[in-house]
Amino acid sequence: MKHPLRRVPLFIGAILLVLFAKPNFTGILIGIILIFIGEGIRIWAAGHLQKNEVLTISGPYSYVKNPLYIGTILITTGFCILADNIYLLAASTLMFCFHYIPYKKRVEGDRLRRLFGAQFEDYDQKVPDYIPRMVPYSKERVPWRFKNFIENSEEGILLIIIGGILLILSRPYWRKLL
Repeated sequence: MKHPLRRVPLFIGAILLVLFAKPNFTGILIGIILIFIGEGIRIWAAGHLQKNEVLTISGPYSYVKNPLYIGTILITTGFCILADNIYLLAASTLMFCFHYIPYKKRVEGDRLRRLFGAQFEDYDQKVPDYIPRMVPYSKERVPWRFKNFIENSEEGILLIIIGGILLILSRPYWRKLL
């Protein structure tokens, strides 16, 4: 069971990011590009991921084990650049790299080993965690599926991203109202 307070730091970080946002033209441009590249990767990955049903080795998973994390890192970096907040970028990077990733690698690795055994062991040895392979691990062609995208709740992430961008971009206007 997932701990109910595990997302509290995310909400606190998001609130701080919006409250202290100082968007500028260059940051807006770079931030939005990174956010959309990151979400594009997440959408591609979510449309292939079939949690606990099959070992997903198609789409971006054929090149890298953690495309959702890569997308999340790009999105987080993009939001911090968009809001012009290097401090939250540093804090979120440290938390993600030194707490979340090692924890998830252990938990997900154990779960995937139990579910898929030798098939996962081979995949785990041959596919890098974050730097994509040049040649796909699998030649198997599995189509992107909208059903998977929805089952993985990526539409909610997309709405949160759009809302976050709008909040940060509108910050200079509503700051005057407060």
